[in-house]
Amino acid sequence: MMINIQPIAKFKQLWCLLLLPVFFLLHGYNENFGLLSLLVVFRLFLFYALITGGVAAIAVLLLRSPAKATAFSFFLLFLFFFFGAFHDGLKSIAGNRFISSYKFLLPFLFILVVSVFLWLKRTRYQPQRPVVYVRNLLGVLVVFELIMMVYAALSGKAEENNLAAGHNAWRQNTACEVEKPDIFFVVFDGYTSSQCLKEEFSYDNSPTDSTFQANHFFVSKSSRSNYNATPFSLSSTFEGQYLKPALEKDKVTSKTFVQAMETFRNNHLLSFLKKQGYGVKNFGCFDLKDAPLKTDPYFKDAYSKQIDDQTLYSRIKRDIGWNFTVKNIFTGTSRIPESYRQNKAYHLYRNNYNWQALLKELQTEAEAPRFVYVHLMLPHEPFYLNGDGKEVPDTVVRTLKEAYLEQVKFSNVLLKQLIPIAAAKSHRPKVVMIEGDHGFRDYDSVTNRNKEFMNLNAYFFSDQDYNRLYDGISPVNSFRVVLNKYFCLSYPMLRDSSVYLINN
Repeated sequence: MMINIQPIAKFKQLWCLLLLPVFFLLHGYNENFGLLSLLVVFRLFLFYALITGGVAAIAVLLLRSPAKATAFSFFLLFLFFFFGAFHDGLKSIAGNRFISSYKFLLPFLFILVVSVFLWLKRTRYQPQRPVVYVRNLLGVLVVFELIMMVYAALSGKAEENNLAAGHNAWRQNTACEVEKPDIFFVVFDGYTSSQCLKEEFSYDNSPTDSTFQANHFFVSKSSRSNYNATPFSLSSTFEGQYLKPALEKDKVTSKTFVQAMETFRNNHLLSFLKKQGYGVKNFGCFDLKDAPLKTDPYFKDAYSKQIDDQTLYSRIKRDIGWNFTVKNIFTGTSRIPESYRQNKAYHLYRNNYNWQALLKELQTEAEAPRFVYVHLMLPHEPFYLNGDGKEVPDTVVRTLKEAYLEQVKFSNVLLKQLIPIAAAKSHRPKVVMIEGDHGFRDYDSVTNRNKEFMNLNAYFFSDQDYNRLYDGISPVNSFRVVLNKYFCLSYPMLRDSSVYLINN
């Protein structure tokens, strides 16, 4: 039996539709050069190729004409891939007026698509020349993006993603003969200071303060985080310096956020410690170079969203998708989406996994010195737990302050268990730093903005020699103290200050 390939051959020009997702991905990759792995881009390409194929198949079935099917597919795919750029441009011109709202745009786009389809269906005109023009234009644009990609690689554009103001290489002192300590860096995300808890929450945190004191910790009672967002705060801490001054002027975009994550991932502290023979264990919420997480990163989709958030589907999902997931569109009744339950379960699992790993590492004597980074998303939102660590029913409504305080109470339960274990004797010298990377941030008034930086900041040195520490020391100076003390370095203390970052 012979297959008649002529009908198939007539539609071979549909392959040029793939030039659109290829251009879209190359442009997105160049816009975020050095931030996205090829694996992320390849996965997106497979997804977009499936969408392109589906659109082309539907267009062929409905229009039957190769030229019309290709033209209509190009039209639909342009709307899909470039909706985000169009929507952002419209909002910059019209602001948040009706014309830039989804209430207007989605019906308008629907009517536009139907109108174009009906016109193509009824007309005798075959849009062959426009298809050839668009195909050639996309071909030129793809070549241009490839050239720009090579240029970016040769010019070192990826280095611009490092937000550190200067590359602090943490100079090595080969003459140092001090025994190297195990270093434990523990983050209770968003844990504010006892002073703030008293002033803003009318909560007495003195039992936790007393536990620190009884176990010979040094607590910087007047500490303030250097930044009010996690990846920026941690990057500054690990680099031992402030980030680029431009961050103080510009609004933080999703790209800047990912750049901060990359700055943390490639921090110079771990490079220094590895040269000192340290093993690195990562139980955090971000990957580290050569020490990836064994659980999903907390912001695991942040990289792919740099490109995907420009598409029509992702914009609808991001901006108004909750209307369809938390309500039955036919009955109007509220519901709890299964995706929410799954995310909640994994969030609690990851926190518990990191917590158990911390306890195990603290109670294990290793042959080589270790650097252990542990990050608990507590008392930071999402607010799933009450003060004794039990899950709060999803239907319970609490204010942000009430929910936050409950998770502070549970964090204190964990701290009461952690602090004596951290202070226990060990064969090797030990450094334990427990901090909030920033404080509580959801205040009703901008007058409380300053309190977003008030944070927990506690230190344990096994020799209990804290003469290099002082009240008010902030995280940017933490590793300056540790490296000066244990690695015979002589870094001066930086001025302790805070940089307020404004989200876009």
